[in-house]
Amino acid sequence: MLQRGLEPNVVTFNALFDGYFLVKKVGEATALFDDMVKTGLKPDVQSYNIMIDGYCKNKRVDKALTLFKEMPQRNLVPNTITFSSLIDGLCKSGRISKVQDLLNEMHAGGQCPDLITYSILLDALCKSKHLEEAIELFQKIVSKGIRPCIVTCTILIGGLCKGGRLKTAQQLFQHLLVNDYQLNVRTYTVMISGLCKEGLFGEAMVLLSEMDKESCFPDIVTYEILITSLLEKNENDKAEKLLREMISKGVMRQ
Repeated sequence: MLQRGLEPNVVTFNALFDGYFLVKKVGEATALFDDMVKTGLKPDVQSYNIMIDGYCKNKRVDKALTLFKEMPQRNLVPNTITFSSLIDGLCKSGRISKVQDLLNEMHAGGQCPDLITYSILLDALCKSKHLEEAIELFQKIVSKGIRPCIVTCTILIGGLCKGGRLKTAQQLFQHLLVNDYQLNVRTYTVMISGLCKEGLFGEAMVLLSEMDKESCFPDIVTYEILITSLLEKNENDKAEKLLREMISKGVMRQ
């Protein structure tokens, strides 16, 4: 671009940052960001969002936090995307205790968490086995008049199943059916996995049949969970029958 006499602008730099992070060239993205500042171009909120998200996804959360603290110095206001990326990075690096401070700062700055932010936090609470807090957060989302999407609901169902709260998971699953949610293969598979974990293969098979009726076809993961669970219980005939069904339907690992 420079050889042709074309000056790169902020949009150009942002696209390059994004590209470098996509191929995990963190050092190149950092150097380019520094070069951008040296040329006199002012990074915008999008620039910082790309850099912060890229650092978080590449486990450089401290670098992301440093950039976040820089934003007010440049008269830039972090938005919901900025906060969501940081919250995701903190959660995945096991620093959940820091998240509340960030949420407080978010509210103080007039930014409201959206469903993506809540889903990130819900996922972290489930994975760290803080199920009561996860349930409270889910109830808070609903009380704010936000309709949780199927992804958010599936996160909680999965967390409840893994945490030994199958009955609560089943209640939420039934709530989705009653309230006309369009269940996807992931939701069914998570619920089937929870049932298999408790040895409730009959109920798991009923759900498998329901999937076909709803034209939500099981994938390789769904079958593997069922087949593995049956084999562990020495139900070899049933496992072989499912394997044959899976092959006949052309469900194979890509």
